[in-house]
Amino acid sequence: MIKKIFVTTFNYFLFEKYANKLIDSFIKTEQNLQLYCYVEDDVELYPKNKNIVYLNLYTNQPSCLQFVERNKKKSEINSKISYLLDPVRFSYKVFAQSDARKYSQHFFYIDADTEFLKKIPNDWFNECLPEDTLLSIYDRIGYYTEAGFVAFNNLLLNKKKQKLLDIFFTQYTNYYIYDLIYSLPAFTDCHALDATRSRFMLLKNYTEEHSNYKEKILGNWSKKQDLDVMHHDDFINKYIKHRKGNK
Repeated sequence: MIKKIFVTTFNYFLFEKYANKLIDSFIKTEQNLQLYCYVEDDVELYPKNKNIVYLNLYTNQPSCLQFVERNKKKSEINSKISYLLDPVRFSYKVFAQSDARKYSQHFFYIDADTEFLKKIPNDWFNECLPEDTLLSIYDRIGYYTEAGFVAFNNLLLNKKKQKLLDIFFTQYTNYYIYDLIYSLPAFTDCHALDATRSRFMLLKNYTEEHSNYKEKILGNWSKKQDLDVMHHDDFINKYIKHRKGNK
């Protein structure tokens, strides 16, 4: 198992729209970590590089395909009302993150609409995700989490000596496997992530299963700023730019 990797997900339509910039910038800046890309189509469609691994998301996570097929018509209708009500659009990254546990001890998820600005030094990753921390996130108090960058620790154990991240992703992916996403105020990965985080924060002092849960809040966002919390964080904005779609 590799110590650290980057993880992202896209399809060929999104690759042509903006993910090509992520790939180009990753190669140009010669990042220290490998980039694992989960795609929904043929892995042979994408440019090859020794530090990029392409994986078919549906093959590795059949539950993702089942969720998409089961909910795509509902998502098409809902998306006309608001992107917040489109569960399929935001489901791919949850299953990609879940699958990445097979490959790395620590993984750093980045949205496909991000770009690398320069090479990230090795000590940055240790500061981003300490060994006693399960995940590092951009929380926005009073709003939902910015999930364009999330770091996950695949080594942390609970008091029962179980991998805490396995338990976390069981509960996280259940929002999609059992269509529980529709029970939340909105149907994005951010809301499913926040619901899972809230459960762990509530139970960590009461059950051994959820024990040792700890998260690190990145940035110093306030409601006086716009919602682009990564843009305002000097810890990350010198290395990664989140373009928010095709912006």
